[in-house]
Amino acid sequence: MRLSGQTSKWMSGLSWVLLSPLFFLMALISTVESLTFYYVQVAVFGVWAACGVVAGIARMASVSWAGRLQTILVWIAFALLCVPLTLILILTLFEPGAWRFELFLALGVLLTGLTLLYIVRRRKMLSDVPQA
Repeated sequence: MRLSGQTSKWMSGLSWVLLSPLFFLMALISTVESLTFYYVQVAVFGVWAACGVVAGIARMASVSWAGRLQTILVWIAFALLCVPLTLILILTLFEPGAWRFELFLALGVLLTGLTLLYIVRRRKMLSDVPQA
């Protein structure tokens, strides 16, 4: 069953409004050693979450820039998931004794990032299909 354009915008906007604060929650419950890094992380993720909520509300209101903001936020989230993966893989090259644990972490981050990229590309392809 295919949703109408307006219903699809409402569902997309509502999911952004409800799920964006989870990104902020991830920052709040993180356990990093540096207090400065923790505060920077909370600030960055908080701004991202606030922008996500604004983009979701704008999407429900059919504002033209909402889709573009959501695309930018998804790419930022993808980068935040893939940069640690790359760093883990680089560190594994220098510390071969711990490769099993780091490979397990890298696999989890890779699967999460690739899934996010797939969802974004699929939504883009579905939105490019002309409506009959």
